Amino acid sequence: MPTAKVQGAEIYYEESGSGPPIILSAGGLQGKGNSYHPVIQELAQEHRVITYDRRFGGQSNSPLVVQTWDMACQDVFDLMDAVGIDQAYLGGGSFGAAISFGCAYRNPERVRAIFPSNIAGGVICNAYLAAKLFKSLDMALNQGVKQIIDAFDPDDRFSPFSPERAQHDGKYRATLEEMDPEEFAQVMRATISALFDGPYVSLGMTKEDLKAIRVPAMIMPGGNDIHPRPVAEAVHRLVPNAQWGEVKPHSEAPQKYVRRVLEFLSVVEGG
Repeated sequence: MPTAKVQGAEIYYEESGSGPPIILSAGGLQGKGNSYHPVIQELAQEHRVITYDRRFGGQSNSPLVVQTWDMACQDVFDLMDAVGIDQAYLGGGSFGAAISFGCAYRNPERVRAIFPSNIAGGVICNAYLAAKLFKSLDMALNQGVKQIIDAFDPDDRFSPFSPERAQHDGKYRATLEEMDPEEFAQVMRATISALFDGPYVSLGMTKEDLKAIRVPAMIMPGGNDIHPRPVAEAVHRLVPNAQWGEVKPHSEAPQKYVRRVLEFLSVVEGG
């Protein structure tokens, strides 16, 4: 099982194909790389494609720490170091789109271009994600950490947050269950503040951050309360020279998504 050591965690990743590298960051507070399986095979015909489980999702292994945008982006750069990539194309949906934006803003020398999709942001989006973390905070203080782990449900979008590894790693689960409830609650409280307490146009990105992006970009909108189209339109206006990709998320229209992404990347490759 391939893993990369990043900032005190082990990130599980998969890769396919060869050529200019693409790294795809999945959505949600945890983010599992297998959500991109519908598009990997076609993308990999022209590119080296890497997907990964973010540090609290799937098969990755991380102690429970405060999530920040700096950490989420640095995990990508550390993963690139581990697999020998100096510069990559970055894609991602929802929370993963925010990571693509954040990486391009923080370290543009390592980002060839970005193609974020299903752009997340706005009051409802922030409230939804923060509520999952707050639910875990409340349960930790009133019911204990074990109850949070037991309530994990990947099919219930409103279930409380806990690292997915606790569902299949007994040793990890035992360590998490022994965590002091006050400490667990404080990690949730600090994560809410770190991820959502800012003047953000889209998740994790201020107006000034978006205007400062200088790598080629293609913005693909969402179309629901968590991924409001007006947020994507605002981002498109702010990111200099950004292209607009009128394509549904990869999970809904995988072939159209792949076709539009490859078209964009070929233009970037051609200079």
